[in-house]
Amino acid sequence: MYFLDLAGWLLLPCLLSALITAYIAHMNDRSLWRWMLFGLCVPFLAIFVAMIVTYQDQKRQAAKDADQAGSERPSV
Repeated sequence: MYFLDLAGWLLLPCLLSALITAYIAHMNDRSLWRWMLFGLCVPFLAIFVAMIVTYQDQKRQAAKDADQAGSERPSV
């Protein structure tokens, strides 16, 4: 009986972490199921990894947009 209680209390945070990680990844065009599995296997750490990957993607996209905007300006 103690084992089932412990398993239940450990499974709940893992599922919560998996859902949060999958949501972050899905909102940034990443694989939902792959990130959900990662969040389930590495709870809470996966949330921070997903946030770091998202930040780097947004930073890379902003630099790419700035380069494209700079190349579109007519040279005098």
